[in-house]
Amino acid sequence: MAAHPRRADARANDERILRAAARVLADDPRATIQRIADEAGVVRLTVYRRYPGRDALRRAIFDVAAVEAREAIPAHPVEDPVAGLRVLIVEMAAIARRYPLLVAEHDVRPLASPAGRALQRAVLGLVRRGQDLGVLRADLPAQLLPQAIVGTLRTSGAPGEQVADLLLDGFTARGRRRTA
Repeated sequence: MAAHPRRADARANDERILRAAARVLADDPRATIQRIADEAGVVRLTVYRRYPGRDALRRAIFDVAAVEAREAIPAHPVEDPVAGLRVLIVEMAAIARRYPLLVAEHDVRPLASPAGRALQRAVLGLVRRGQDLGVLRADLPAQLLPQAIVGTLRTSGAPGEQVADLLLDGFTARGRRRTA
């Protein structure tokens, strides 16, 4: 028997719960489920039915954010990996604004989830493609750019476009740097 698609109201509740949890837990990591439910405009049982506690909410927030970021990366190889990375960085900044817990949370274990690993593989693939094409610096380890993206987004609070300019100008191959 095939699984039924979730109802629109259930999906909307999930989105409200996760966004509210991301705001509340960013402010107070020990906030109660009741406070999260109040912020989301749902009853506490609705939260508990889907997420048995704060840790489950944190994992779900990281998973949703990883899926959203992964969707910003084209499934097929892009002609210009630098442009693809620029789009990704801007989208990651927007995701961080939607889910403030992502920049407040210091525990990166949720990135070890399947969604987090898929995002990491996709970003590394884009960086390596840029290095293979000679448009990104091959003298830097491919893993450094994704780490720099996450670290800069977490600490700077700068708009995604500025973060993209800062990081990509430093990672762009010397002969290919853009001019202002």
